[in-house]
Amino acid sequence: MKRFIMVLLLLFCTGTGYAQEDNILEKVESSARAWLKLVDSGDYKDSWENASPLFKGKTSEGAWIKSITAIRAPRGAMNARYIATAGATKSLSGFPDGEYIVLQFYTTFGEKGLALETITLAKAKDDTWQIADYESK
Repeated sequence: MKRFIMVLLLLFCTGTGYAQEDNILEKVESSARAWLKLVDSGDYKDSWENASPLFKGKTSEGAWIKSITAIRAPRGAMNARYIATAGATKSLSGFPDGEYIVLQFYTTFGEKGLALETITLAKAKDDTWQIADYESK
């Protein structure tokens, strides 16, 4: 997978970097889970509104609602979500250079079982992490 150019293990290169990098991962995972909570509750309009400008530029609100409804409705309610991988990069296909973290979650659903969700977050100018992309398989 080309998206995982650098894994978080590479971020933990120095002993002094551990606390800082752990803090970044906590912030990124918290942002991703908060956004996924909107999706899980079916609040697709708010999930689009709370995504990054990159996400909004790539997918219109109407297209997002249509595609996420088609993905999530047959799966039923979300039962559990576990982080599987995390990686950082400065370059992603289809996006301008910047700071990105890609998280993958294994998620179980009531109707369709297990899915792999990939969430790409971009670092904003105010140092927050915003959703730039979402895929589910």
